[in-house]
Amino acid sequence: MIICIPVFAEPAIISTLESLLACDLPMVYVEVILLFNTSVRMTDEQSVVHTRTWKECLQWIGQHSETAIRFHPIQLDAFPDPKGGVGWARKVVMDEAARRLGEQGIIICLDADCLVAKNYLTALHDYFEKHPLCNAVSIYYEHDLDSLDQAVRRAIVQYELHLRYLVHVMRWTGHPFAFQTVGSAMAVRRSAYLAQGGMNTRQAGEDFYFLQKFIELNSLSEVNETVVYPSARVSNRVPFGTGKAMQKLLSESPEWCTTSFEIFRLIKPLLQNVELIRTLLLEENISEPYLRLQELINIEENVMPFLKSIEFISHCRKVLEHTNTPASFRQRFFRYFNAFMMIRYMHFMRDQQFPDVSIVIASQQLARELNLNTIKEEHPEELLHLFRQLDRLYS
Repeated sequence: MIICIPVFAEPAIISTLESLLACDLPMVYVEVILLFNTSVRMTDEQSVVHTRTWKECLQWIGQHSETAIRFHPIQLDAFPDPKGGVGWARKVVMDEAARRLGEQGIIICLDADCLVAKNYLTALHDYFEKHPLCNAVSIYYEHDLDSLDQAVRRAIVQYELHLRYLVHVMRWTGHPFAFQTVGSAMAVRRSAYLAQGGMNTRQAGEDFYFLQKFIELNSLSEVNETVVYPSARVSNRVPFGTGKAMQKLLSESPEWCTTSFEIFRLIKPLLQNVELIRTLLLEENISEPYLRLQELINIEENVMPFLKSIEFISHCRKVLEHTNTPASFRQRFFRYFNAFMMIRYMHFMRDQQFPDVSIVIASQQLARELNLNTIKEEHPEELLHLFRQLDRLYS
């Protein structure tokens, strides 16, 4: 097992290393590769932090050279634009892990501002051992709220609630591709990593795009028996994500807004009645297929403009042409109407009719639909704990 950690001006990397060193160890060889990468966009302040952290890291590793986990720091200077982002750094270090590992090796992704639970390594090892058909995993994570001041705590509670809401509301609609895709909380078999062409080089969202490959192949699972604790710090390094969200919540708006629950309620009949779509397509001489679809599945009128805009019927006919059973139709349908299509739908509906709403309002509506009736007040932290508990039930 190799843990891959990109490092870019990280002031607290030693805490991450200490956390890994404190883990229980599985009966396999474990390495940690730390890729210290710079960029032409690095500021003078970041350069100072980066250099200091490199020296501290070397000193710490020198003091822990006899430990069971082997730590390997690597320094690469000046990644060229436009590939100076986290996707490129993650790819470089994961490619090196794949080169070093044997056929049965596991590549684990972690960030340099994270802590992990004591059973982090053993839980991952055991899961892959027990599930040989699983090629990649999303690892349970949560922010350590008790270590934060009030303003930061309120901000990160809303953003984490937003991430969990989006996954659970997609599951509620019946979409099978609803998973957390957090770059600091994922792992993949070496063989599967190579088979899928490795990590992409996107400057943001590289984790989402990477894990979608395994989601659509039905080979991604969740490991909820351990915990990764990401940082809740502010950051400008990528155009979206936790750091950017924290900046917005702490300096621009104290309330986080998310996709309206109504948008998901409207698409649910379509996603839960895929077999009826196939039945419709098998009918002959349909003069108005969209009207027939609306009547058959009981889809509300305001969803139809989006379906027509993506030529939904035409694409579904192509799905039917390449399948011969209801099960294969369903599988291929969701490879068409996948997570990317859901995002496209969400943006369309937001722009046309349903603007974003408070995360508290949206998650309360979902909680009621899921019969999570213990909520006594409009409090985001209470809602977050409910969704965390719900996440722990999945495996």
